[in-house]
Amino acid sequence: MATASRRHYPHARTDALVGVAIVSAAIFVWLIAGPVFGHVKQKVHAGHLPMLYAHIAGGICMLFAGAIALRIGLTREWFRWHKPAGYTYIVGGSVGAIAALIRSFDTQHTPGISTGALAAVWIAFTAMAFRAIRNRRIEQHRTWMIRSYVAAWTFVACRFWSRAMPGELQANVNDMIWATWVMPLFLTEILLQWRAGSRLNRS
Repeated sequence: MATASRRHYPHARTDALVGVAIVSAAIFVWLIAGPVFGHVKQKVHAGHLPMLYAHIAGGICMLFAGAIALRIGLTREWFRWHKPAGYTYIVGGSVGAIAALIRSFDTQHTPGISTGALAAVWIAFTAMAFRAIRNRRIEQHRTWMIRSYVAAWTFVACRFWSRAMPGELQANVNDMIWATWVMPLFLTEILLQWRAGSRLNRS
């Protein structure tokens, strides 16, 4: 029965993971990103509001367009929308990442190296995915895009951690940011490479 059900709908695991990404991103926008446009937060961020708004707008495009592009790429359904979603992800994400990279040099207001490194990693992963698809290396494109989107989504994980976890589990801000993007990428890499290290079938 389980095998028949899986055969009937083969994309359950993909849809579950993408669904978690979309729902958590929507909660993030509603509870954390949206209030930045309010009057109180505007005072806190006075002096760099245009850069902050570019970062938020680009990040929102990145989170939702990336989830859509990844779902289409993994399932091959509605494939004509894959390229528009992918380009929206690249453009929006580039705006958000470059803004974050620039802001990371203002260490009096941002954690600095940890956020700048995450932005640089996202840019590098996405550039590798784009290079792979330009050279028609489909499998490499797919794995680099998974890494890229995980790097994008870890910003959501970072904010949830900072809001939800008790203070004693957060250490300092830099350590918390390093942990919330390095560990998901570490686990992602193990999952991506797991099959490559499996036992050879010599029969």
